[in-house]
Amino acid sequence: MKPRMIVTASLLATVAAVLLLVAIQTLHMRTLGGENVQPVTAAQHPIQLTEDNLVDVLSTMKLSTPIARVEWKQSILTLDLKVTGTSTSYSEIYGNMAAVADLGFRSLDNVEQVMLRVMAEDEWVHKRHLLLAADFRRGEWPMYAIETLRDWNSPILSDELKDWFHIMETELWKKQFEMSNQGA
Repeated sequence: MKPRMIVTASLLATVAAVLLLVAIQTLHMRTLGGENVQPVTAAQHPIQLTEDNLVDVLSTMKLSTPIARVEWKQSILTLDLKVTGTSTSYSEIYGNMAAVADLGFRSLDNVEQVMLRVMAEDEWVHKRHLLLAADFRRGEWPMYAIETLRDWNSPILSDELKDWFHIMETELWKKQFEMSNQGA
């Protein structure tokens, strides 16, 4: 075989291998429901959450409810979101929950679990009441579930979302959001 043919054959084999890898990656992302998930590049490389960068990382989220408490311990991020008054909607809360999950599992590569509580605070007596709790665990739900939660347009969550994110609603949540919305 001539050297020129060997070089040409090697070049064609390399191009074919690259195209095959791209096709496999695309198929893999679609199988996981991650059509909207972009592959990580060097510029987008997930960062490691630490005690030193906890405040900086969390401040990148655009939440409509403030963070009342946060803890980072052994790959578990624990957050309390504080709702005051009655002006916060269930869709805002779901959007905030999705933002926390998005940060924890798409932007950070060392978070294995996010434990999230949505707390109502009585402005008069400063007493806190649990509205909603979620336990997001890496690998237990498809990546499109974050968008599903973010876009959910009913105060009553699907059983699928509840199962994926281990969501527990209190009676106070049901009274405030589910029952008040039934007449609408």
